[in-house]
Amino acid sequence: MLALAACGGEEPASTAAPTSAAATATTATAPTTAAAPTTAAPTPTAAASADPAADKKLCETAKKVADDSKKALMKAVVDGGDPAAAMKKAFTEMSEVAPATGGSGSEVAVALAAVGAEARRIANAADVEAAAEDSAALEKAGAKANAACKKVGVDPNL
Repeated sequence: MLALAACGGEEPASTAAPTSAAATATTATAPTTAAAPTTAAPTPTAAASADPAADKKLCETAKKVADDSKKALMKAVVDGGDPAAAMKKAFTEMSEVAPATGGSGSEVAVALAAVGAEARRIANAADVEAAAEDSAALEKAGAKANAACKKVGVDPNL
């Protein structure tokens, strides 16, 4: 769990679990974009024609889920509860952000889908803490989602 906290970046160590959850949401969107072999060329076009208001709303949703998850994880740790249960819930909730993208193909939607897919994988792992600690894919997806969301004025700190 401490390894997760260290991945939080600017936020306190208690925020690491939500960051991973956000990364999971991004993974779920990636398969939509990857489905078409010519998606690489259309993706910039889709991103350019994406609805900035819709992307901002997706990022705000991801930020809320991440923030709420971080608070829940901290509460579990401080209260002596089961951080693994809080982490599982956080990753599950983050994986549910991705379906909200509607397959728009925008940079934000693709990034959050990748986070969602990885979050889903982690939430379903037998050892959620170990899966989160070892997830380079979650870190990478979270970084891409953060960058995409910052372009629409939201810093989800995933």
